[in-house]
Amino acid sequence: MRSYEWILIGYLLYLGVMAWVMPLSAARRKLVTVVTVADIAVVWWMSGARAPLLSLARDWVPSLQILLCYWLSGAFFLRPMPRVEAWLASWDRKLFDGLGAGHVATRGPRILLEYFELAYLTVYFLIPLAFAIPFFLAPGFDVNRYWTVVIVAELACYGALPWIQTRPPRALRLHTAIEDRRVAIHRLNGWVLGLGSIQVNTFPSGHAAGSFATAFAVGEVVPSAFLPLLALAASITIGSVLGRYHYVADSVTGVMVAVAAWAIVR
Repeated sequence: MRSYEWILIGYLLYLGVMAWVMPLSAARRKLVTVVTVADIAVVWWMSGARAPLLSLARDWVPSLQILLCYWLSGAFFLRPMPRVEAWLASWDRKLFDGLGAGHVATRGPRILLEYFELAYLTVYFLIPLAFAIPFFLAPGFDVNRYWTVVIVAELACYGALPWIQTRPPRALRLHTAIEDRRVAIHRLNGWVLGLGSIQVNTFPSGHAAGSFATAFAVGEVVPSAFLPLLALAASITIGSVLGRYHYVADSVTGVMVAVAAWAIVR
């Protein structure tokens, strides 16, 4: 069994235990328990795959596992934590304008805002598409190391949700000047989030952690792809702040998580 598969099983067990520790509704507890048990069985079964097609699926399926872990983590959101939200908002007031994000949101070229919103939108496809780069350009690369770096970074963010429960800044109407700029892709992102998001904030930011971890993991194998992916990761992170999908502190800590995951696995 690969390292990231053990990590996935450990994380699923963690959620399964937390479902019985936290005061979840009976429906949520049942959902988390059934899905975690079923998914552990799937991971275990796929770890022994020998058939070529199953072996290929094993290499690619972690991108879906990350999504599943994200949605499962959302089941643990019970109620916002006002003190934590106030702390995040206080840092947001200092850093949002201090880093120039407020100026960009209110007076920056709209095309620039469209670019950052588009970058944010790509996060839904980034992980599998980035995996395709070494998969096709560097056959025989260490699949286990790639997914371990990315999964550690992502699950470190999602795993904090049962303990740190906050709403995104857009829900609290904090620094939402972008809403008045008629940015088309911002509206598209809102629609996509309405369909596929768990509608709560993750601290640290999984968007920042996942995109930077992906850049590090691919860059080790295909150095020519590192800078473009790093630029995209930075754009995704900036877009998540400008669009008010994340607090500044979320994104900063998300990048730190990615660096730590890459350094630890290394």
